[in-house]
Amino acid sequence: MKRSLLAVALVASAMLLGAGGESASAVDRDQAIALGEAYKRVLADPTDAAANMEYARLAEAVGQPRKALATYERVLLNDPDNAEALAALVRIRRQLQPDTTLVTLETGLGYESNPLQRHSDLEGSLKAYAAGRIEDERRIGDTRWRTLLLGNAEYFGDVSALNFGYLGGVTGPILPAGSKVTVNPFVGGGISSLDNAYYYSEAIAGLQFEGYLQGAYQLARLRGGYRSFGDQSFSTDGFYADFVWRWALPQVVNQDDVLVITPHARWSDIGGVDISNNVFGPNDIKPGDYVSWGARFEYFNQVADWLTLGGGVDVTQTLYSRLYTPDGGKRDDVLIEPLLSAVFNRAFGMQSDLAFDYRFQWNQSNDEERDFGNHILTARVVTRF
Repeated sequence: MKRSLLAVALVASAMLLGAGGESASAVDRDQAIALGEAYKRVLADPTDAAANMEYARLAEAVGQPRKALATYERVLLNDPDNAEALAALVRIRRQLQPDTTLVTLETGLGYESNPLQRHSDLEGSLKAYAAGRIEDERRIGDTRWRTLLLGNAEYFGDVSALNFGYLGGVTGPILPAGSKVTVNPFVGGGISSLDNAYYYSEAIAGLQFEGYLQGAYQLARLRGGYRSFGDQSFSTDGFYADFVWRWALPQVVNQDDVLVITPHARWSDIGGVDISNNVFGPNDIKPGDYVSWGARFEYFNQVADWLTLGGGVDVTQTLYSRLYTPDGGKRDDVLIEPLLSAVFNRAFGMQSDLAFDYRFQWNQSNDEERDFGNHILTARVVTRF
């Protein structure tokens, strides 16, 4: 009885939408007649799934998504497992989402004890850091479109050879891939500088899947690219590909925490060696012919309204194809990175946080000369608007 009453209420809501809540697009006479006849069948029996589905399809086809949305919701009230209605619900809600643009700016200072990642003769350096990210989502025609622009720069006070900058972006549609998952195919590129000179440019393409599955937010990204280096670079042109899967499980211990697990793998056919020591955005790919895999585990807990603490570890094994140890074996590295963070929420107003990060790079290699340790401390201001 309650479901029947709710169905009638939803019909009434749809009638109000039809009266003035939604501006109808141009509907020709035959479409209007078909829509009216279908609506009469819904009024005769609001619980009739077939009549509701017919009306919803017609409403969506003639450009009246709000009427279709209310009707699909009515179908799911009586048939929660209706696959077509579930998919339509996700699709239309996405169409009706407002256009959004999120800008994130970061500036900060830091220190690295061994930025050149040497086994001996360590040389520490202060550094300045700045980064920007613009994520825009908007409807273009009947499709939502995502564009991501990002840039970052690092300036080392005592090791100018590591001064690095990157500017790039990707763009592509957001498409439904089931009732709970979306897929975002994207293309783009970028350009970078190293030691205040041109370093490389790149073309990028890939797929990103996102959704809430089994109570957790999940993201999987498959990406490939090609980098072309300048004449002064130690690296040679080549392709790379990588895969990242991020699983964020909230409320593990309490209501304000989240556990993030991020397996990752990469293949690189870029010749040469890495001297950029950069870990920001898509430009964290080290030159060299290798395959690598590993995982990052992070736990964050908002212990107070003004403070979020985090910690974790990233472990990555890298097997090189063309780099050899003194005894003739192929180089094999394992990089272990403990991570700690403290974020003072809204330290500089509602939209600005103060963050302190610590990371220790501990590299163990079958080539003893490639063993190194590097302490990295950073203080940064993060502003979003």
